[in-house]
Amino acid sequence: MANDPRTITVAPARADADGGWSPTQGAAFTDLLNANAALSDDEKERLVQETVSIMSDCVPPEAADAVNTGLVIGYVQSGKTLSFTSLAALARDNRFRLVILLAGTTNNLVEQSFDRLKGDLDTAGTREWNVFTTQQKAFQQSEVERVNTELARWRRGSPRARTIMIVSMKQHQHLDNLARLLGGSDFSDVPTLIIDDEGDQAGMNTKAKQDDESTTYSRIKALRALFPHHSYILYTATPQAPLLISRIDALSPDFGRVLTPGTHYVGGQEFFVDGADKYVKLIPLSEVPDKNDPPHEAPESLRAALRDFFIGVAIGLLEDEFQRGRNRSMMIHPAVAKDEHLMFKRWTQQIKDHWSAVLQDRTHPDNARLLDEFRKSADGIFKTYDTSLTFEDIAPILFEAMEETAVAELNTREKSRIAPVDWAGEYSWILIGGIGLDRGFTVEGLTVSYMPRSTGVGNADNIQQRARFFGYKKRYLGLCRIYLTSANTDAFTDYVKHEESVRGSIRKHLEDGGSLKDWRRTYFLDQKLKPTRSSVILLEMYQSKGQGGWIVPDHPFDDSETVAENREIVEQILGSFDFAPYAEDGWNDKQIVPAFSDTLALADILPMIGQFRYRWPDDNLRHSALMLGLERMVSEEPAMTCSFYALSGPWSGVDYKRTLTEKSPPKVKQLWQGANAPTNYPGARALVSSETVTFQLHRYDIQTADKKRTVRDVPILAVHIPDPLMERVWVER
Repeated sequence: MANDPRTITVAPARADADGGWSPTQGAAFTDLLNANAALSDDEKERLVQETVSIMSDCVPPEAADAVNTGLVIGYVQSGKTLSFTSLAALARDNRFRLVILLAGTTNNLVEQSFDRLKGDLDTAGTREWNVFTTQQKAFQQSEVERVNTELARWRRGSPRARTIMIVSMKQHQHLDNLARLLGGSDFSDVPTLIIDDEGDQAGMNTKAKQDDESTTYSRIKALRALFPHHSYILYTATPQAPLLISRIDALSPDFGRVLTPGTHYVGGQEFFVDGADKYVKLIPLSEVPDKNDPPHEAPESLRAALRDFFIGVAIGLLEDEFQRGRNRSMMIHPAVAKDEHLMFKRWTQQIKDHWSAVLQDRTHPDNARLLDEFRKSADGIFKTYDTSLTFEDIAPILFEAMEETAVAELNTREKSRIAPVDWAGEYSWILIGGIGLDRGFTVEGLTVSYMPRSTGVGNADNIQQRARFFGYKKRYLGLCRIYLTSANTDAFTDYVKHEESVRGSIRKHLEDGGSLKDWRRTYFLDQKLKPTRSSVILLEMYQSKGQGGWIVPDHPFDDSETVAENREIVEQILGSFDFAPYAEDGWNDKQIVPAFSDTLALADILPMIGQFRYRWPDDNLRHSALMLGLERMVSEEPAMTCSFYALSGPWSGVDYKRTLTEKSPPKVKQLWQGANAPTNYPGARALVSSETVTFQLHRYDIQTADKKRTVRDVPILAVHIPDPLMERVWVER
């Protein structure tokens, strides 16, 4: 990275065949990079590469009447704001004249984004930006006149022309007012960038299945229609909704990028996979408030969470975090209802006040007991946080830690707007709220989270967006504690696997030269969860079962050409591995398994299993979902073995037939050979491993119900997966 803040770097040229162009890094983006001293050189270089890559897929600034849509996927709290701020800076460097940011659905989110943009772009110091906001009705006709004046400067080639930045709430009245005011201006020659923060929220068309348009979606379309030359970029950590809408929808992405978090980022992997036993604490179901029978006192788990938090605040005071302008905070995130917010605020304030009084009075009868409880909490923190401090150092300033902590609700109980948090005004905060603490909001210095709420309807994207405890916390990860119900812990753990599979699949597809339009939507997702709200899903999705058991095609006999191809695959399998007969005492000749092995490497046989094909779409989808699951098992455990049974049939000299049902379409009436007590045969269905994957190859002559037609030597692959290994897969039809 060049040290000269005015150095201009030209990004590597893109091939012209795909419509790409080569953005130029100029002063705006370079100044932003140099101002971010917290980023390492490697992180800055990666930010440059990813930002230039996104911009190169946007419409070229010289193009006329060109419009496209992109999707940028990051982790929760991973730096998406810095990415789209960098994209805005690069847009200015490349003579985009207008940037519009749709910054969230609540006042605190919009104001948070507005303040960050002004700070990161140094709008007051550089005079390269003319920044407007729709908040508090601040964008009216006089502001439109200023926009038109700025556009006139661009048109006459003034070197002092500033890039226009408009920050709007993603709410239908704000959008409607903005489109109405801008409707009288000429944007035909104005390269425009529209950034949709939390792009999966609010703007999706929730009435698509009714062949109608939801209000906010309609307003976004009307706003976009004003700009014949623009790119619309959706930023989100939960891309399920924009990926499952119709491909011809205006918000369906044409291109996409997967962002790489910085080295100090802490996310789901660290909390719910690697560190579940360190950082995640249980809220017992008995301590979750019941709205029909509200509790009369604070739950013990809340007291434990508060003790963990105040220990962390005290450590921060002793380690001079207070003097460095940093924060310590705790988030209490109960249900959406404001009554619960008030209940938790009262409990928190009462506990804080009581503990403060006890700690100030050494003669108080509860003093020794309270200090002992804090000592136990500190012992737990010391196991994960590296410090030379002892409890004897911490105990004397616990009162000061409480005194330094402000307790606040983040909702609209007393005001029409959610008030911003004065992070600079106080060092330590306990924030209580619902929507106000949900997606997009950054809780500075968050160490302890307490979330006694249900998983709701089980939409995976909504659950993940509650994870305000993710972020750049590696420096103080050991102080972090997340108090969750068992259902929420399971949901977050399952989501981590789902998230990595989606990101990995998209990243590989894009790196291989594909686009998001042609990426086949596939998701690993626990059966208790859904990808997103059903109202926006228009793509046809197949769902595999989420419980263990047998997976068998329904129509493997249909189409002689496919049967012949599958027969060749079977012969290849039988000729490629060492098999031996298998039988138990008492079995007769027909029950002996001619070819068996329980030592095959799953990774070795999987490429051949993947070659099976079927005429019926549902059989192919079932097989595709199966292969995705098996490939995932191999990626997680490369040495995994499997069992393989090639059962007797015409191929082995045993005259076995199976008859089809009379239903339409027909199925095999009885695939598995039944149990036989006299010979001690348990039945073919029982020949499975309880620990790993079992393949059974059945090869029968298949006869129609009227016995007029017989298909010879039909291979039927049945696969058994034990419950612990089974994962539900969603596959686009």
